[in-house]
This record gives sequence, C-alpha cells and structure tokens, in this order.
Amino acid sequence: MAANGTGAQGGRKRPTVADVAREAGVSVATAGRALGDYGRVGDALRDQVRAAAARLGYSPNGVARSMRSGGTRTIGFIGVDISNPYFATAMRGICDVAREEGYEAILANSDDRMDAERAAVKVFLEKQIEGLVVAPNAVIDVAHLRRAQDLGVPVVLLDRHSSALDADSVVIDNEGAAREAVEYLLELGHRRIGMLLYVDPDESPELVTSDNGRLTVRGAARPSIDRIRGYLAALDAYGAESSRELIRCSVIGDAAEFEKEAHALLSLPEPPTAVFAADNVATQGLFTAVRQRGLALPGDISLVGFDDLDWTTLVDPPLTVVGQSPMDMGRTAAERLFARIKGDDSPGERIVLPTRLLVRSSAAEPRRGDARAD
Repeated sequence: MAANGTGAQGGRKRPTVADVAREAGVSVATAGRALGDYGRVGDALRDQVRAAAARLGYSPNGVARSMRSGGTRTIGFIGVDISNPYFATAMRGICDVAREEGYEAILANSDDRMDAERAAVKVFLEKQIEGLVVAPNAVIDVAHLRRAQDLGVPVVLLDRHSSALDADSVVIDNEGAAREAVEYLLELGHRRIGMLLYVDPDESPELVTSDNGRLTVRGAARPSIDRIRGYLAALDAYGAESSRELIRCSVIGDAAEFEKEAHALLSLPEPPTAVFAADNVATQGLFTAVRQRGLALPGDISLVGFDDLDWTTLVDPPLTVVGQSPMDMGRTAAERLFARIKGDDSPGERIVLPTRLLVRSSAAEPRRGDARAD
C-alpha cells in the first residue's frame, strides 16, 4: 500500500522519484542514481532507496530504466544566447572542468525561448547526460528542470537563482553591482541618470510609484530586475530623480534594438547627463548610439557599462564597466555539478561570485551649469 496516498492504484497519482527520496530520507539525485542503477551510490543506500520505492509502489519510467551503470560521461549546457560573449565564455569554463573530469559537454542554445529550453532538456535526457548546467529563461516555470532532477540528473543554474527549485546556482550580486555603478555616477555629480537594459519578455519588471513619489520595481529576482533595484536604491540614497522615462528596456537582446532605445533615451526633452547600460549588449547599443549622435564621451554624456569585454578597452575612450568573470562562473557551475554527480547530497547552494567596477575614461563630472546635474 502506498504511503500518503501517492500509490498508482485506485486512480491515485503515481509516485515519483521525489516521493521515493522523501520516503528514504535522501536527496532526489541519490534516489535517481539508486533507482536507475548508475553513478556512485553505496550498496546500503541503494537498498534503502529501493526499499522505500517498494513501499510506495514506485515503478521507474523508461528514461530512468535506460540509465546505464557508469553513465555516458557527458553533461549538458543550455545557454540563453550562445552568440553573446558572456555565455560563450561561460561555456569555455564548463568545458574545461568537464575535460578535467574525463567528460564531454554538449551545448544547446535556447534562443531565450522556453519551448526551446524544454525541448533541449528533453533531448539531453534522452541522450542520458549525467548532469545539466542551465542558464534558465524563467525562474518560476521550472517543472522541466525538476523532472530532470526526479530522474536523478543533477541540475545547476547559471546566472540566475530559482527559489522554486532545490538546486545550486552560480550568480553575481546584481543589485549590489548596479548600485555601485550608479553611485559612482552620483559621486561625480550626476543627478539625472538613465538606465538601459534587456528584460525577459515573459517576466518583465513592473515599475510602481510609491506613496512618497519614488519608483520601485516588482518581479521575481533575476538579473534585470535586481539591477533595476540597485539602480533605484542608489538614486534613493542620494535623493536623485527616479522616473519611468529614464529606464529604457528591450525584450530583444540585439544591439540594433538597444541603439533604438538609446536614441529614444537621448532624445528626451531633458536627456540624462549619464547612462548606466546594465548588460553587455545594451552597452554596445548605447555606445553606438552616442557615436551616431556625434556626442562626446564623457564631455556630453557619461557612460558606465556592464561586462569587461575586449572591445570596451579598445574604443576611445575606454569604457568604465562592471566587470564579472563568466569563465569563473562557468567553472564554478561545472565544479558544483560534478560534486553532485559524485554524490554530494547537501541542500542547493546559492553561490555569489564578486564583481568589480573598472573605472576608465567614459564617465566624468557633468559640465558646470548643467541643470540636469546638481
């Protein structure tokens, strides 16, 4: 008879690997390995899991049954946009660790689409990968990732954390990084500061005016929303202007789209004296728009960007940016994944890697007498 009414008899829901894991008092990953007869699980623990499965009336599905002892020695990586240098560099870090472990990494590009991400997970499971690193499109809609865990495949999240999934995540302090960048501009004397960034089409931020007239942002924690939070927190701390018209977003991660948004920002009747571009594609689009308008950096407008890409030091002037290390993020995500593959059953951990504000020459004090400054 199944415990807690989860048996397969009488129309009740079939027990899952997660149910077996709870019954046995082990992690889902361990239960999956024990039931699929692959990976590294001690005999006593395997017997404990199988006894729990028997009590619940659990029967493995086809994918779990197909897992072979020793596995395929492959892992998967799903990136949002592998043409973006951030994800390309993170992939290099993942591949380096995989090879050190005697594994190969398979790459899939979700193109920022949930259907593509779900399809990639399905294909990877059919190919019997032993672990999965994902830069998820959504932090709430994660049923497909939970299914992978239910089959005993460890999942590590890159660049985003999900409270809806018990999994390791490797992220940066997006709110703190944005706040530091904007505070730097405020310290220079700017008070009307624009922001340009990419937002996810399915989880766009909601900007709300509070009772005190200040802007706040609502939405699940993710890089774009956390960076808006950091931007607004810095403005609030200095009593600087916060306005919807100063925040320009694009749901298309393309530099040409950001050029359009940057032109709209710079065409305001009262344009900002400085702009914080909160991701690398927005930085590229803003820099191009500034050049197209014949504006001088930092004489006419100051710019702080995101990501220390090679081109940001080759242009004139070199750009002040928030620097992070996608290589280190990829390596760290892969290291956590292999710890899970080898049997680490501790609760999921949110790993926060540092950023640095790299001060160069694209930001300076606003011109004296500019009404948009003090």
